[in-house]
Amino acid sequence: MATELDTLVELQSLDQEFVRHNAVLSELPKKLAAIDAQLASARKRVADAQAAIKAADSTKRQHEQEIATLNDTITKFRGQSSSIKNNDQYKALLSEIAHAEAEIAGHEEKILDVMMNADALQETLKAAEAALKSESVTIEAQKKQTEADSSSEVKAAEAAKAKIAKLRARVDETLLATYDRIRRSRGTAVAEVTEQRCTACKMMIRPQAYARVKACEEVVHCDSCGRILHYVVAHNVQKLASNATGIAHQAEREWMFVPSLGTAGAFVVFINHKGAATMKAYDAQTGAAIAKRVEKNAVCAQIFAEEMREARNLFVDDATLEDTHKEQLPLEVLEDLRHQLPRQ
Repeated sequence: MATELDTLVELQSLDQEFVRHNAVLSELPKKLAAIDAQLASARKRVADAQAAIKAADSTKRQHEQEIATLNDTITKFRGQSSSIKNNDQYKALLSEIAHAEAEIAGHEEKILDVMMNADALQETLKAAEAALKSESVTIEAQKKQTEADSSSEVKAAEAAKAKIAKLRARVDETLLATYDRIRRSRGTAVAEVTEQRCTACKMMIRPQAYARVKACEEVVHCDSCGRILHYVVAHNVQKLASNATGIAHQAEREWMFVPSLGTAGAFVVFINHKGAATMKAYDAQTGAAIAKRVEKNAVCAQIFAEEMREARNLFVDDATLEDTHKEQLPLEVLEDLRHQLPRQ
C-alpha cells in the first residue's frame, strides 16, 4: 500500500504539472493577440499621420481651386466695366469685386494655416514611422519568444501526460477511481499528514486514524475533507525533550471531542507537561467545565486511553484557552468547536 500511495503522490504532482502547462497554453493565444494589437496600434498611428497629411493637401487644393474661380469672376466683372451706363451699376460691380477679393483673402489665410501645420504633420509622421520600426523589431522578438514558449509548453504537457498514463497503469482501478473522484471535487486528492494534521484542510487526525496512516497498510481518508492521507516519516520527526523515564517535559496540548463525557459529549483538552498528564473537560452544550483530572508520572495516551479511543481531534490555536477560561468556554469558542464536528 505504501508503494501505491507513493505512486498517487507522484501522480498528483504530475497532474498538477499538466494542469499548469495547459493553463499557460490557454493564455498564449491571448498573449499573441495582445502583441498583434500592439503592432496594429503602431501601424494605425502611421496610417493616421499619413491620412492627416493627405487631408491637409486636399484642403489646400480646394482653397486654391476656390481662389482660381474667384479670380476668374473678378476678371469677368472688370471686363464688364466698359459697358456700365450709370453710377449705380458701377458701384454694384465694385461691390461684387470687393466681395470676391475678400473671399480670396479668406481662402489664402486658410491655405497659410494648412502650410504652417504641414511641418507638424510631417514630424508626427516621422515619429510614428520611427516608433513602428522600433516596435516592429521588439514585437517580432516577442512573437518568436511566445511561439517558442508555446512549443516548449506543448512538449512539457505531452511528456507529463505520457508519465501520467504510465503511473495510472500502476494503480489499482478502485483506488484510481477514488483518486479521480476526490480530485474532481477537491482539486487535490492526496494530502500529507504532518504533526497529526491534514495539510490540506489543517484539521487534526483522530489518534486511531493517525496510527493507521502511519502504518501505511491501507487507504485512510481525512474525516474532514475526505482526501487520501499520506505519511512521510522524514517530515514528522519530533524533537521533544524527555527525562530519564521518557516522559516529555515539553508541554503537549491536544483538544478533542469525547462523546462519552457530559450529557451530549464534551470538549476536552489533554495536556502532557513536566511528567504529568492532565485532562480538563467542558460540556459540549453549555461550555461549562465539568471535569478535571491530573495524574503524575504519566502521559495522556496511556492514562486517558479510554477517553481518547473514540475521541475526535479538534483545532484550537489558543494555547492558553483552558487557563484563561477555567470555568466556562466563551460562546464564540463553543461555536467554532461545534462547527468542527461532523453534521449528524
